[in-house]
Amino acid sequence: MRVTAICIRNFKRRKLRTVLCISEIAIAVAFLVGVSALTSRMTAIIKEMNTLFEDEIIVVSRDVIVIQGFPIGGSIPERIIDELKRIEGVEEAIPMLFNLDLKVGGTSALFPANVSIGLPLEKLSILFPESLLIIEGQLPLDKYEEILIGRSIADQYSLSVGSIVNFKGMNLLVSGIIRGPSIIMSRSIIMSLELAQKIHKYEGQISMAVVRLKPNIAANVVANKIEGEFNYVMALTENERNDVANSIFNEISIWHHITEIFTMVVSGILVATVEIMNLSESRRDFATLIAIGSSKMSLIKIVAAETFLIGFLGGSLGILFGGLSAVILASLHTNIPIIFFIWGFFDIITPHLIGTVLALNIFICIASGILPAIFALKINVSATLRSEY
Repeated sequence: MRVTAICIRNFKRRKLRTVLCISEIAIAVAFLVGVSALTSRMTAIIKEMNTLFEDEIIVVSRDVIVIQGFPIGGSIPERIIDELKRIEGVEEAIPMLFNLDLKVGGTSALFPANVSIGLPLEKLSILFPESLLIIEGQLPLDKYEEILIGRSIADQYSLSVGSIVNFKGMNLLVSGIIRGPSIIMSRSIIMSLELAQKIHKYEGQISMAVVRLKPNIAANVVANKIEGEFNYVMALTENERNDVANSIFNEISIWHHITEIFTMVVSGILVATVEIMNLSESRRDFATLIAIGSSKMSLIKIVAAETFLIGFLGGSLGILFGGLSAVILASLHTNIPIIFFIWGFFDIITPHLIGTVLALNIFICIASGILPAIFALKINVSATLRSEY
């Protein structure tokens, strides 16, 4: 308690310097938290995609961008499905139409960053794990007029089972709401393949085909057969899709570490600079305390306590500001009301991220304060007292 009281008194004596230091650390930490939150969210979504289509081959148009099995753009003829089923080793071939960014609702509101998936509805449980398909309501019975929507979309637009939505001029019935934990499925609109083709004007076209293999069949062998027979497609095995995802993870990880190092260096320099100035001003006080019998360790404890408080306050404010920045950016980027991100604040700014950033920031601040203090305390007490008094 006595050390804390001394620290608070020192802060009051140097209010402006302390406030500026804490503010600058908060800005640096906020930048780190904002970047970390958005990149970790992106990584979580890509990793979740990895749970889909396990041990299956994804057939897409050649030269399109594919992220864990989902193509961005491109199309292939639907008739390829029957031809794929005839290839040796293929047990099943399922067509899918995958689309992004849809307009929905009677108020012409935007469903931004949504995933629209069209597929044979009887194959839904085959393609997606049971843990992701927790459905309130039921599967669409009328493949031309009913759809499933994710929980996030339902909450955003106050939709429930039985609601009617006007979707590109078509009145569609919400037959069920997907309540599973999946980030992707929470922003998904799932419908029959025929309805998706009609809505998006993809008659006779699909985005991808999911190929299931017979037992004990090598995926790379079948993939080579598919690419050999159809020169306009790519047949991607699970390993090939993971290679693409890993390259993305590596890039994200590199930039995250660069940001982390930069932020910690900035925090360390700020604290070290402030402590050097504080120690220079406190030479007489330290010399006096040492002369009357105080140990140097007790003085180091005072410095450590000061830097701990600076690191804790700056880090806490930075986490708060960084979290709010990440929430605001996510809302602006997707047009999803900010209140939905605030409700899921700890899904974006995870407790692990908070603990890691705060602990690392406090450690850097304490180390940056103690190192100058150790050198500053190697003073000649007699000479210092003569010069100061």
